[in-house]
Amino acid sequence: MKSSVRILDTAFNLHGEIDDYESLQMIRRYYRPGEFEMHIAIGKQSVDQLQKERVIIVNNQPHKSGIIMHSEINQDDKGGEILTVRGPTLGGVFDRRITVTDNYDRIKGSAETVMKYYVNNHIVNGIYPERRIPFFAIAADQGRGKQTPWQTRFEPLNEVVQGIAEWCDIGWLVKCDINLKKWVFDVLIGRDLTVDQHILPPVIFSHEYDNIQSQQFVDSDLQFKNVGYAGGKGEDANRLIQVVGSGSGLNRREVFLDCSSAESVTELTDMGNQHLSGFKQIRTYDGKILSTGSFVYERDWDLGDVITQRNQKWGLTMNSRITEVKEIYEPASSLEISLGNEIPTITKFVKQLQSNVKRR
Repeated sequence: MKSSVRILDTAFNLHGEIDDYESLQMIRRYYRPGEFEMHIAIGKQSVDQLQKERVIIVNNQPHKSGIIMHSEINQDDKGGEILTVRGPTLGGVFDRRITVTDNYDRIKGSAETVMKYYVNNHIVNGIYPERRIPFFAIAADQGRGKQTPWQTRFEPLNEVVQGIAEWCDIGWLVKCDINLKKWVFDVLIGRDLTVDQHILPPVIFSHEYDNIQSQQFVDSDLQFKNVGYAGGKGEDANRLIQVVGSGSGLNRREVFLDCSSAESVTELTDMGNQHLSGFKQIRTYDGKILSTGSFVYERDWDLGDVITQRNQKWGLTMNSRITEVKEIYEPASSLEISLGNEIPTITKFVKQLQSNVKRR
């Protein structure tokens, strides 16, 4: 069944509503912004309102909002014209800011406090008025998530927030609150729905329950490192080096970590552990979910929840967090989920390696 799509501008004026598109995909992610893509025939009602910098809201759900950043028109060999629009969910605007500061901006606190501190400094209440987004707000800080130190200087804000989220295993999102006329940033806390707990009804995706159509399991150590040599201040032989992680023999996998901004051994250790976490083992278990009614999306399970996925034939049972949900609205609607670690792209992997060879 298709979902309705409302079109708003950044002043929250309504510019139309669409429910007869050809296809719509909305991807929600736990640690970073999601994305959407819509295909619709030219000439249909409100198509002309799908303009860049307009906001779409799917099914009138504030957490399923995105900003149009790309549009194109294609004509097929029969003369049919299709408009394609796509863009990120609202948190994607974080890539429009870098963490501008004279010196390293350091903070220690809960994951939620740290994330909201940087969003406040660079989106909501920064010292430079031209960097503020007037319709952006931050939900009240409840101090959720593990305690962590963090520092940043002239880094993309989206990468800073994602880094904190992944390190602290906490999600985040930006909602389009029509009543407040604000885009509201908040953290997202998933539930434990695994078979190992006895508080909430467990959620199991498995062929034996007829609620999953296809599965893919990846267990990779290609980029895995478990010992890091964190390099702090200083040059050559005078540079402070701190070892983080552990491993021995064939199982020891070493990497140099550039932490030149660290000002103390404690800070160097913290930063080294954070950087080393980017070289973790990759374990993912993806699947296409069947709407059988055994577990209802957004009621029994949702993005960020930890569930159990099982394949008896493969001999695999994995408790893992749902880190991505793809909602597909076409003649045959469907859901696809990703669990566990995100497989890094080649670009991300190369960038990660480059960041760790500076100033050796």
